[in-house]
Amino acid sequence: MDERLHFYQIPWSHYCDKVRWALDLKDVPYEAINYNLLGKTKGLERAPKTLRKLMPMIEDPNSKDNTPFRCDSTPILLYLDARYPQSSMPLFPLSPLERRQSVIDMCLRLDSELGLYTRRLVYVQLIKEKPNALSILLGEKFSWAYNPDDVRSRLISPILICFMISRFRLHRIREERIREKTECILLEIGEHLRTNDYLIGQQFTAADLTFCSLVKSLKRVPFFSDDRRFRIIFDYHERIRQKYDPKYPNIDHFVDKLADRHRVQVKKKEKSLTTRVRAFIHQINFVQRFFFWIMTMVVSRLYGLASDEQETVEFKMPSPAHDEQQQQEALNDQRTANVKSTWSLVTFFFKYLCHFVFSIPGQAEYLNGKT
Repeated sequence: MDERLHFYQIPWSHYCDKVRWALDLKDVPYEAINYNLLGKTKGLERAPKTLRKLMPMIEDPNSKDNTPFRCDSTPILLYLDARYPQSSMPLFPLSPLERRQSVIDMCLRLDSELGLYTRRLVYVQLIKEKPNALSILLGEKFSWAYNPDDVRSRLISPILICFMISRFRLHRIREERIREKTECILLEIGEHLRTNDYLIGQQFTAADLTFCSLVKSLKRVPFFSDDRRFRIIFDYHERIRQKYDPKYPNIDHFVDKLADRHRVQVKKKEKSLTTRVRAFIHQINFVQRFFFWIMTMVVSRLYGLASDEQETVEFKMPSPAHDEQQQQEALNDQRTANVKSTWSLVTFFFKYLCHFVFSIPGQAEYLNGKT
């Protein structure tokens, strides 16, 4: 009997949701292991030193080629389809070869574009609505991190947000037109879905699974969820999930549920007289608004594009080499800060705290179509 796979994940990651869905769909027994950001993750000490520690990752004790560890969502799906073909639901058609390659190409394109765009947009939305929720990043180390209202969560969240802004360039989604790029992808796919039930061919494939996993989080962004142009996208997502995801509708993770509760609370507060008075005072407080506008301009000038050179791409991009495995890797935009001294650490936090306070609110307004 085959042993259970070890599935290393970040629970709220849409790329990890993609692999989780594939494992459940193919009925492959597995143990989910949450990645520990601050310490050792049980089992990963067995991973090769040369392997990219890029979530999601699986360890298959049943591997026949002495390489039990795999990372990156689409290569993992390709491996699962080849290693466990007994499933009645193949993710990549074996023939014709052109269709199979089309599915692979679509998955890699979605991973390299929509997945990266969605991650940045959703993080900006989350920081705008509930910044303390990012304390969950430390949840595997500290139990209190799962409570965003804990004093410790409130204190640590700004520090974590600095790293998130730097890592994913959250302060530049407007300058890089991330919302517009996401719109183009959704409109293109929405037009295709008007006359087709699936993204490629006449049956469910990894392309449908990938797209639905990556687009799910956009339901948390009002600009997309409230726009009638994208209703066909979210209806398609629900239809595919209901038919092919064994865990549907129990697919929301902690952050989703937390965001839902927070929005309910906000709507209740909006009706109170105190909230309305505070909003009115904010609107007429021209001194505060002028100061905020000036500081936003100063931060933009002081920490322009050139200042981001201290952050470097963490994972190498795929090259046009002829190696098949290399060609099956998606792009990744994660960056890491080159903090080599106490002074560089101080300047790093000062820079990104400024972005947190003065840049992210403007990015959130852009995201929701207000600028």
